[in-house]
Amino acid sequence: MEATLFHDFDNVTSYYGNIPNRPMQPDGHVEVYKMRESDRDLLDEDFTDDVNRVCDTTLGYGDVDFFDAKQCWLLAGWLEARLTQPITPRLAEIYRKLDDFARSAVEYGTGMVIEL
Repeated sequence: MEATLFHDFDNVTSYYGNIPNRPMQPDGHVEVYKMRESDRDLLDEDFTDDVNRVCDTTLGYGDVDFFDAKQCWLLAGWLEARLTQPITPRLAEIYRKLDDFARSAVEYGTGMVIEL
């Protein structure tokens, strides 16, 4: 489980549909945030349905999806609002990192891949 922020797409050599494959080793073109396997259920309960509705994505349990810059902008708004509500400390930690990644992707005009 991880999120990958693309600083640019210069080192992307292949895509799976619209999902850019990142280099095997993170480099200056990407940042990777590793999550725990135990986070999967938390995210499935609190994240996927709402985010899919807001961002028009299809992320699911054990799935991967690409969020382009526009979807990252929508995701950042959802995360910002969600972080003002009661939330477990672990989800708050994950959401703050995803919010940072989403806002950076908007700034870079790129996107990020989330793999649950």
